[in-house]
Amino acid sequence: MSELKNMARYRRYLIKDENLLVVRGSIGPVIAGLHEYNSRHGIPLPPGELNPLGQELLAATALAAVSLAERESWGWSLTFDGMDLGFFVGIEPEGMICVNVLAARRRKASVMIQRQKAGLPLTQSHISPRSPSPRDMVQQYFSEVDQMRARLDIKENGEGILVHALPGGNFDAVKDLDRDMLFAYLDNALGAGRVAEVGEVLLFYECRCSESMISRMFDNLPEAKRKDLFGNLQSVEVECPRCGRKYRVERRNTTIH
Repeated sequence: MSELKNMARYRRYLIKDENLLVVRGSIGPVIAGLHEYNSRHGIPLPPGELNPLGQELLAATALAAVSLAERESWGWSLTFDGMDLGFFVGIEPEGMICVNVLAARRRKASVMIQRQKAGLPLTQSHISPRSPSPRDMVQQYFSEVDQMRARLDIKENGEGILVHALPGGNFDAVKDLDRDMLFAYLDNALGAGRVAEVGEVLLFYECRCSESMISRMFDNLPEAKRKDLFGNLQSVEVECPRCGRKYRVERRNTTIH
């Protein structure tokens, strides 16, 4: 588990007179946790040119998850137009977040979002991103799928802010603000005492995968499928699709004919 130094603190605020929900925090500690996790498990880091995009992706999806009153499991699977690579981002209710870079099945922009509350069925949505920007992608998701107006921006250092208009909220107060003005808007509201803090969420980099989970996954496959995967091998290497960690699975419970 990531150490406390790699915990990202996201705070939720209510601007009372405008009825706006604001989330603010920095993804920096999660990025540090990603590097530590990948080093620990021998996972190659994404190509350097993907670093800014990956940071923005983690920051934007983290803000989206934290903005909800109830914690949920999130899965974002996406690629942008013309990219050979795609991303998966997973966020768990307890604050665990992970990312993996995968080969894109097609060089066409596509985003699939899966959400699930504890004890409820999984929901799945698709959007066609209008630009290669995770920030715009999240705003588009809230607009098209949740029918909710949102304003989101992220600084180069990973600090991000997201504003939702609650029912009856004055979204016009923020919709045309540039990035610096959006951050200043919250700072000024805090200074004027117009804000109530309504909670915080800690995020950290980790994946829910484990040796026992991967073994159970193989054990639960039909025997014909297991034989197909192993062939004549006594063990196979598999990669967690959520984080890229590799596991060696020994052949057992599989009849060799």
